[in-house]
Order: sequence, then structure tokens, then C-alpha cells
Amino acid sequence: MTADLATTLLDQVAPVWSDRLVLGQDVAASPERTMEAVRATTLEEARVASLLVAVRTRGRSLGSDLPFVQTGDFEPGFVRLGETASEVCIGFVGRPWPGGAPERAPADAAAFRDHEALDCVKVAVSVRCGAAAYGTLLVTETRIVVGPLAERPFGLYWQLVKPASNMVRRSLLRAIARRAEAGTLS
Repeated sequence: MTADLATTLLDQVAPVWSDRLVLGQDVAASPERTMEAVRATTLEEARVASLLVAVRTRGRSLGSDLPFVQTGDFEPGFVRLGETASEVCIGFVGRPWPGGAPERAPADAAAFRDHEALDCVKVAVSVRCGAAAYGTLLVTETRIVVGPLAERPFGLYWQLVKPASNMVRRSLLRAIARRAEAGTLS
């Protein structure tokens, strides 16, 4: 499998953004094996992510054996935006700050892309793999679209949450890499 990391599903569903996070992880496994791990890794396997998401969800996320790419961070409003042989993309629409609320999840990727974020945020998360001489470059990219009426509440929230969000993503990348490299896939 050869992945063109310059062209992504994320580009289709979130071509513009207000903020962006990109993190990578070297994996000593093939891109195919790493994508199997992406599709199978649960939040519980990512210890730091599991703890931080449990705090955010007041414990609702604990004990789930569903893969992370099927659940997002266990908040209502998440939707699967698409999948290819080298990428999985999920999204969220809502107001994640205290006192905010999710919106009804868009029905599909087109509805997500076309949703106008006025008083909320749209968050699209991609996990993708690209072939490398050592195995695979595993990348997660998050794009956030902040609506004009959400700038202040989200800005305050994001100042506090962004460092933890980075920790969650790094923890997930390490868990995926461990699974791919250990040969624990069925």
C-alpha cells in the first residue's frame, strides 16, 4: 500500500480550518498492519488517553472495548466521515466547553463539510498511514473550524484543553504502534 499523505479524506471534509494539530509516530510495521491496528485499538489500550477522556466524559468512556475510531471521545455528536485503505476520519459538531452541548451529528461526510458552524465548532480527526523506509509513518491530524459566535467560549476552553488533547493523541498513536509492532492483530 502506498499512501499519498498530501491528499487526504480530511482535505475533503475540512478543507479550511481555524486551528490544526498534527502529530506523527514511527511504526516498525507495514502500513497495512498499522491500519489494522488503527481500526482495532481501543481507548483502554491508550492509558493516558483513557484517563483524560474518562475525566472529560465523567467516566462514561471507561471499560469500552470499541475501537477509538468508532467512538471518538465518547461524546454525542461524533460521526464517521470516511475511510480508505490508509486513513480513517471522524468528526464532531457541537460546543464541547462547559455549559455547551453537542449538535445532532451530521448524517455523512458531505453534511459535515457543508454544516455551517455559527455558534459551535466542527472538529475533524484523521488517522492515516504512509509507507516509510523503516515501516510506517502514522499521522493524526485534527482540524477545527470555529464559528464566529463560538470564538470566545471555544478560545477559553481550548487554552485549557489543548495540552491534554495533544496528550490524548500521542497516547493513541503509541497504543496503535504497540499493537501493530507486537503482532497482536487477529
